[in-house]
Amino acid sequence: MLFSFAAEASSPERSILAYEGRDDRTPDGPMVPAADERGDLAGDLRVQRSEEELRAGVREREAGRVNVRKSVKTEREVVRVPKRREEVDIERLPVEGEARSAIEADIGEDEVVLQVFEEEVVVTKRVVLKEEIRIRKRVVWDEQTVEVDLRKEEVEIDDQTKHATRETLRDLPTQGPTTEEKS
Repeated sequence: MLFSFAAEASSPERSILAYEGRDDRTPDGPMVPAADERGDLAGDLRVQRSEEELRAGVREREAGRVNVRKSVKTEREVVRVPKRREEVDIERLPVEGEARSAIEADIGEDEVVLQVFEEEVVVTKRVVLKEEIRIRKRVVWDEQTVEVDLRKEEVEIDDQTKHATRETLRDLPTQGPTTEEKS
């Protein structure tokens, strides 16, 4: 029984054995019966040629993060505040003469209170809005060049029969540019 086999078979010996039907293992790639068991001359051997094609696209992924964190930093600030205070000066003066009235002439204990005032510094704090930070995302387009190696299978035909003619091979595509494409 004859089979067609893919051009990427593991070795030439394996391909020949698969073609002749003597290999108990199936060759790699798709196998399609191509002729009957008698080896009919009308049967074809098919070799499939494949190649990779390139498709480029994009997908979204996380490229990083922006963290905005507030922290509190304490700074010492020195402020000079003018303030006023009262001071008491005591002066003793000699007095001579009689007491003016009888009430004033009484001798006894007495106390006079004079209030003295001063200003004290009062510090208050209030929160004042100084700045606002806005965070926005914007979309920026750029282009990236990517180089990719693509694999292509090539089929070489080495016909070592006595009856090989150009007509037999003319329907197969050529490998490489033709003379018209070169100019």
